[in-house]
Amino acid sequence: MPKVDLVLFDMDDVLCVSDKQHRCAYLADLTGTTAQRVWAAIWGSGIDAAADAGTISTTTYLREVALQLRVPFSADQWLEARKSSMTPAPEVLELVAEVGKTHRIAVLTNNSELVGDNIDYLFPELRPLFGDLIFPSSIFGAAKPDPRCFVACLAHLGVKPQSGYFIDDRAENVAGAIKSGMQGHVFGGAEGLRQGLQQAGIL
Repeated sequence: MPKVDLVLFDMDDVLCVSDKQHRCAYLADLTGTTAQRVWAAIWGSGIDAAADAGTISTTTYLREVALQLRVPFSADQWLEARKSSMTPAPEVLELVAEVGKTHRIAVLTNNSELVGDNIDYLFPELRPLFGDLIFPSSIFGAAKPDPRCFVACLAHLGVKPQSGYFIDDRAENVAGAIKSGMQGHVFGGAEGLRQGLQQAGIL
């Protein structure tokens, strides 16, 4: 098994629990609409996927969501709802700190630059662990599981794919990482992750 130089973590539902239903209800309250309309506007319309892949800008994303909802909608409202829906996973963050003592670590999350630019507000626990190596997929012009997303991220970091190890809760995203040449682990909890890291010789 190749030596691992970089351990790359997904964010949502790995480093934190991300509750989309809560986010929809929260945004519905903020904007005076329904959770069903919020879900349809963001995830049902394809706007969120386009923002994750970097094919539309943050400005376009917010404008299109507002048009879908037919109510005023601001970045501050989006960020407030996003933060309220995220619960850090302390056992996983402890593992991250342990891995970071011996390996380079980074975050690759399917998100727009709205998340990347505001990560210290949304998830302040990340910066002390990862420094500046927190990347939304949008900056690479592709989203997971597209192998191009991984290849671009690794090239940016100067890491060969065979030296990278990727962790995500979605099997298809791990499959995309493996297709790019990385090793991978499908996250199902902190204990399973510890075992996977040990098997890979990372811990």
